[in-house]
Amino acid sequence: MSETLESETIDRIDSLLRDRLRKDDVPGLSLAVTDGEATIYARGYGSRELASNDPATPETVYGIGSVSKSVAALAVAQLVDDGALSYDDPVVDHLEIDVPDDVTLHHLLSHTSGYPSLAVSEALIARQLEVGEAGVPLGSLEDVRAHVEGARDEIAGEPGERWLYCNTGYTLVGLVIEAVTDRPYTEYVTDEILEPLAMTRSTYDGDVFESFEDRMTPYFPAQEGADEGGDGNGDESETPDLEPAALPIREQSAAAGGLLAPVTDLAKYVRLHLNEGVAVDGDERRLVGADSLEACYGEYAETPAGPYGYGWRTRDVCGHELIGHSGSIAVSTAYAGFSPEEDVGITLLANAAPGYALAELGKGVFAALVGEEPRELPFFARKRRLEEFAGEYETYRGIKEGEVRIEGGTLRLRVGGPIEDGAWTPLVPADLEAGEFYAVTPAGNRQPVTFERDADGTLSLFIDRWRLHQR
Repeated sequence: MSETLESETIDRIDSLLRDRLRKDDVPGLSLAVTDGEATIYARGYGSRELASNDPATPETVYGIGSVSKSVAALAVAQLVDDGALSYDDPVVDHLEIDVPDDVTLHHLLSHTSGYPSLAVSEALIARQLEVGEAGVPLGSLEDVRAHVEGARDEIAGEPGERWLYCNTGYTLVGLVIEAVTDRPYTEYVTDEILEPLAMTRSTYDGDVFESFEDRMTPYFPAQEGADEGGDGNGDESETPDLEPAALPIREQSAAAGGLLAPVTDLAKYVRLHLNEGVAVDGDERRLVGADSLEACYGEYAETPAGPYGYGWRTRDVCGHELIGHSGSIAVSTAYAGFSPEEDVGITLLANAAPGYALAELGKGVFAALVGEEPRELPFFARKRRLEEFAGEYETYRGIKEGEVRIEGGTLRLRVGGPIEDGAWTPLVPADLEAGEFYAVTPAGNRQPVTFERDADGTLSLFIDRWRLHQR
């Protein structure tokens, strides 16, 4: 990767990100692109705070959510180097907790322990945002331990058999690190990772976050619909008003998703990975052995979004390997990724959830960096096609009316009129490019739904006996 980006590449990146912020109702976003030596492009887009219209900048601090998992994995890699841990260590060797004897650090780090998500993060985030209350005792780490121990019957198979994303597994990883270092997890990470990398604006502390003038204001939809998780599956069917929200501080699950940082600090972190464990910022020394770090990028489980390692996924983008991870705390979303082959890293942070994993934007930026058109990636091509169909429709002289909304990765349709309002029906793609879908009737039959462009350019929707024109 060159020391500077060509103007055409910058234009592609800026155009993509500004377009998505507008369409996905995200107030602000920050980007940094780095090679193995230094940051080569950094920019903020939109507003870190809407009421004041203060701009998002490369130094704006956001919550990075599950991108924090790779930091926990790096901490484990350091302790493996020191001989304090092995990836194959059973959890019960280090913690007095009632989990199966054959669940190892490897299983927790790769989400292959057999434990499904125990929803601790979701419950705590909802509680702090005051949008829902599960009524589960989670006020202390002792409560979290009891929650885990009570979930023995939820284990879905032997360790290593299946991949189930489990934030609580990383909470246990953090507790193991505390046990072997005799230090709080956040203190260990600060001393051994953040400070050596000169990540001076990164913290797990909510009070420190509030002390930064250039920090995001978190935003949450005025109606329900955002969710927390590794890949993001929020409802894109409409763009509800956003309201300022509290920042969820992950005191009980810092290792799973508690780090707060700007893209400039994350670029330093990514540079460590591009340099195989050698810090080129801060202390300029080796922080972890190359072999222990390489284990973090292993392909231990197949997932819908690519093979999973330890806090990292491997994806094929435009014929190139991109290692990365996304994150969300419902009011802030994140992505960090890097390609050793191309010597490039990408970090993206936003102060709202766009309804999909920020990894998709990261892949778009990467496509531009390797000379491809981001909008031609399957994700963006699909979104463009769905957005073409979305809108309001009506029959001849408006007697019946219809509406099509985007929901997740497809559409839903409502057709009503003078006799009935009509119910929302999911549309299952049959041939997206051809505009062919189907709805499932109450009788279980497949009802074809087709979108066709008229000679004059008007889009028509055909369902059952009806032809509706897009307004």
